[in-house]
Amino acid sequence: MNSTTLSPTALAQNAAYTQEYLAYLSEDTHDEANRRLAWARMGEGTAFYQGKPNAISYVSRIFGEETRTFMSTLSQTAYHIMCKVIIAYQHDPKIRALFHFDKRVERLVQLPSCISEPLPLTRVDFMLDETNGAVHFCEFNTDSSSGMDETRNATSSLAPTTPYQEFCAQHPCKNDLAQLFDGWVDTFLDLLRKPSQEHTPSPANHSDEPSESTQPTHVGIIVCLEDAHPHIGELQTYAEVFEAHGVSCSVYDVRELEFDGKNLRGKHAYYGRDNTVIDAIWRFCIVVDLLKYWDQVSPLISAVECGAVRMIGAFSTQIVHDKQLFALLRHPLMQALFSPDEQRFIEEHIPETHFLDEAGLDLEEIAANPQKWVLKPTDWYASINVVAGPDCTPEAWAAHLESARSDPHTTYIVQRFYAPSQTPTIPLYGNEADFSAPPTTVGNLFGAYVYAGGFAGLYVRQGPHDVIGTAREGLVAPVLWVDE
Repeated sequence: MNSTTLSPTALAQNAAYTQEYLAYLSEDTHDEANRRLAWARMGEGTAFYQGKPNAISYVSRIFGEETRTFMSTLSQTAYHIMCKVIIAYQHDPKIRALFHFDKRVERLVQLPSCISEPLPLTRVDFMLDETNGAVHFCEFNTDSSSGMDETRNATSSLAPTTPYQEFCAQHPCKNDLAQLFDGWVDTFLDLLRKPSQEHTPSPANHSDEPSESTQPTHVGIIVCLEDAHPHIGELQTYAEVFEAHGVSCSVYDVRELEFDGKNLRGKHAYYGRDNTVIDAIWRFCIVVDLLKYWDQVSPLISAVECGAVRMIGAFSTQIVHDKQLFALLRHPLMQALFSPDEQRFIEEHIPETHFLDEAGLDLEEIAANPQKWVLKPTDWYASINVVAGPDCTPEAWAAHLESARSDPHTTYIVQRFYAPSQTPTIPLYGNEADFSAPPTTVGNLFGAYVYAGGFAGLYVRQGPHDVIGTAREGLVAPVLWVDE
């Protein structure tokens, strides 16, 4: 990277765009009607949480081209670091020994992949300090990375409103929606057309055209569908995009598959076709859910193990999806994998992170300074069991640490805490007061999508608490890039 922080010029430009947007909002003679319109459109969409439309920001996050280039470079550098770790884990027993994995996970992550690309899909989440441009990563997500549909719905809901229309009339604006949806399906199908490294054809036999043997006839999006699963609308949207690309696609629960030794079949489709053979999988179910329902997911594992179905992404992406990676990246064996620039990148952007049972860790210092730390399970999602020390009394923080240390089922880390940077918005939760409330400030959490090494777009979550998430009064903001 040329710079480890976003420049003051870019930060000032982004802030000026936001102030311009807020000015259009303040001058809107139909402000309340426009807010109600945006919320009504969310209710007509596909992004829901616990039966209600996802809460959204009525103020788009707007960034200039320099910010886009910075975030693209930032996320792609993180991608290359993760790829090196995945490859090293597969080939170096000393690297494997660093990880605290369940024996079942150790088995899964060493199963072969049907493609040579080690990390087809990732979303790297980070805090950007919008006063000085500093960046600190929070976590890396892989195959079940989500949020695209929330961004799509938020964008389509604000698009007809006066502030959005007036800003876009003054500036050449673009969004990420085409790349996030069609771009992922294009990437998925392209990866299946490319042979794995072990079976690379000679140049004389190579063709860029998909063959009958590589083009899937039926893609299964495999997920663990708990009650009121928050991403079912998103997955249906992707299934429809696959079908628009000429490929049949269905959404199945990972516990409702059947394998006869030759074919993997989806029994009941939540969208698509029942009792149908699957020849390619997008694995949207995370490993923690596979472990939770281990006895029920053997058809999937057996089919992958014997090569009866092609799966993107391979279980090996769990190596970097698991948050314990943050506690390992500064280990000397890990550091030897990276270039000097990558080592500096890790030092600058990866927060200090420790396993709770790490030898020599000063737990008394951590317990005495809750404002400096955040406690996280290494492998979970939706901010479940994440505790920000600044939100706690000293007594409560000490109790959380003790509970985590004694948990026999989950490994925990403590990570240096960085407060979300605050920007102005108007939250829309669907409450009557939202439609006339003045702007307020909220924290921001950014997620950069990377598809097979290419930056694909940005996910912006906001909220009033130190831990930002849908379950904690979280919002999703539309993203506009000004191209000028």
